[in-house]
Amino acid sequence: ISEYYNPILLQQQLTNRTQLHNLTKSQHRNVLPYTSNTKQDVWDALMSLDAGTPDCANTAATSPEESSSSSCNATVHLIYANTDIPAVPHGDPSNWNREHVWPKSLGVENKGPDYTDVHALRPADWSVNAARGNKYFGECGILHSLEECVIPA
Repeated sequence: ISEYYNPILLQQQLTNRTQLHNLTKSQHRNVLPYTSNTKQDVWDALMSLDAGTPDCANTAATSPEESSSSSCNATVHLIYANTDIPAVPHGDPSNWNREHVWPKSLGVENKGPDYTDVHALRPADWSVNAARGNKYFGECGILHSLEECVIPA
């Protein structure tokens, strides 16, 4: 991540919003594949960007000395559920999938940089993601009455 943003962070002469926009636009060209078996993809990015607390309790370590960070299982932190679950496996109803924070059906195509933009994707519980569907985000009990809010999404 630091390599990606270094050109922006190192730029000391930004004096206005247009310059920042142009610099960011020129650097934001790395489009990850949504799923790939041969190179890094969105799954890999989310496991790094939304890493949860490593699970060291469910490892093969037989002593405290063996329970180093390298023997811990990686986790991801789920949006909505506010919990950590194992990072692997992923992608089927018994674990987690990728949530587009802006529903695909409301304007994100199924291809291109907007589809795989890791700034707009989060790990989510499969069932909550499915229940949310293409609903907008909202403030339950603030902008709308609680009766209008649908749980879990």
